[in-house]
Amino acid sequence: MSKHSIPEAPLRVALYARYSTDLQNPMSIDDQFRQAERYAAQRGWRVVERFSDSGISGSASLTRPDFLRLSKALDPQNRRFDIVLAESLDRLSRDPEHINGFAKLAKFARVEIHTVEQGKASTMSVGLASIFSSMFMEGLSHKVRRGIEGKVLQGLNGGGRIYGYRPGTDPRGAPMKGALRIEATEAAIVRGIFRDYAAGVSPIKIASRLNANGIVSPSVGSKRKSSGHWKQNTINGNRERGTGILNNELYIGRRVWNRLTYTKNPGTEKRVSQLNPESEWQIVEVPELRIVDEDLWDAVKARQDAQTRRKAKVEATDRNKLSSGQTLRRRKYLLSGLLHCGLCGGRMTVAGAGKYKTHYCASAKEKGPSVCTGFRGLRDSIALPLVLSGLRDELMKPEAYETFRRRFHQRLRDSQGAAEDQLRVHDARVKELETSHRNLLRAIETGDDASILMPRLNTVDAELKEMRGKRDEIVPPEVELPDDLPKLYREMVRDLASALSQEDVAGRAADELHDLVDRIVVEWDAEARGHWLTIEGNLLGMLRKSAPRELDAVRCDRIFAEVGCGSRI
Repeated sequence: MSKHSIPEAPLRVALYARYSTDLQNPMSIDDQFRQAERYAAQRGWRVVERFSDSGISGSASLTRPDFLRLSKALDPQNRRFDIVLAESLDRLSRDPEHINGFAKLAKFARVEIHTVEQGKASTMSVGLASIFSSMFMEGLSHKVRRGIEGKVLQGLNGGGRIYGYRPGTDPRGAPMKGALRIEATEAAIVRGIFRDYAAGVSPIKIASRLNANGIVSPSVGSKRKSSGHWKQNTINGNRERGTGILNNELYIGRRVWNRLTYTKNPGTEKRVSQLNPESEWQIVEVPELRIVDEDLWDAVKARQDAQTRRKAKVEATDRNKLSSGQTLRRRKYLLSGLLHCGLCGGRMTVAGAGKYKTHYCASAKEKGPSVCTGFRGLRDSIALPLVLSGLRDELMKPEAYETFRRRFHQRLRDSQGAAEDQLRVHDARVKELETSHRNLLRAIETGDDASILMPRLNTVDAELKEMRGKRDEIVPPEVELPDDLPKLYREMVRDLASALSQEDVAGRAADELHDLVDRIVVEWDAEARGHWLTIEGNLLGMLRKSAPRELDAVRCDRIFAEVGCGSRI
């Protein structure tokens, strides 16, 4: 070099470091930077920028903010560094597509890639690194699945928290990896959800009740971001995929593994579940983990089946296929959705209340005579007893009463179990409030700002007082059948229309009736001054056996209803 030449400026270096999971040491970033700085200093390079990503897999790129920032900095028009230096190529990425793409960007920007382990990265070394990274990821995935499968076949948990359970222990009381035990309070909540759903309560109302009672959702304590509130989908889930509280077969002592395969969408880099063929599922019986009895499980599955059938009957009219879900709303009246106008085929709607409740053609009422001319309204008090007459005859048989008596006794036992579960959840909540109350008092006594803590203390005090006052109302009842149960049963069957129209049972009774009846077509007979009801469905056979002969009410497939005082539309 001549005495007039200008010395070359040291090469500018950008460092990149990464560690994968929460289980690895966060100090790994500092260690990687220290080694890279030593490597750069030995070569006379100047470190100008540092990039790092913590707790993120090397197979991702869109979710690594500093990797994206480093990639954008590879700008040939505004180059801020000459070299990218990392501990190894797999720190930059373990995905062949990503590492090759990054190498192409660096080459275009005339930026070299160096690693502490192997020095300058060539096209061949980048290619080999991407192949080895791909093989490593595939091998790791296979080993992880093999290990989880082995644990599942031993009756152990394959991973992840499951609501209703806590980590178990071995016979000596020491923590045992993969073992589970039932958590009594959460198990009581699970049973309550199953009972409510089987009784006809919607998942939305169940979630609302749980939130109102201050019960946190299963997502609390997990890695997912959560408000801690229950939602409809937390309960309903997806039956086919086995998700949601109502579809978790572990609650009946059956562990199902490999129902789903999770793969990463290359476009979004988000994990997407895919349903595996049932032949690939691994099913292990674990009866010691049963929370829900078989009868209750079957009742929930029966209601889900009925909901699916109801939804399938209605063709969705909107783009997102959500309109068919409206059919799952609880019906207010027994004949809701069953009656159809014999003139236009449209549904009939209800107007009036009590004994004046009357069914009219909705199209005639709302759209006018150009769509449907309509006819005299059909009184609900006339139509309902006729439709239910077949059921009344069947219910008077001795075997029907015996079924009722057995189910009534079971319902009383279920009510006792529900009260016990409710009491367990109640006491757990009181215990939480008492702990919170003690902690707040202790904080005030040790000098924390009372103006901030006192409002919270008053709120806890009020809730604690309210909860303690409710305890006597939850005490489980005695399981005893009434002495006059046969008489009560006969009276109920005799006035079946009235019994099934009560607000607390009308919705469920309507669901059952819809399983027997597809639809009822109503026509007006001006000469006979009455309505003809044409029934389509399984109820017709019952009606033929039980119709009043003196009225000749059933002719072929039709019932004649004498006119009440319903007005014409």
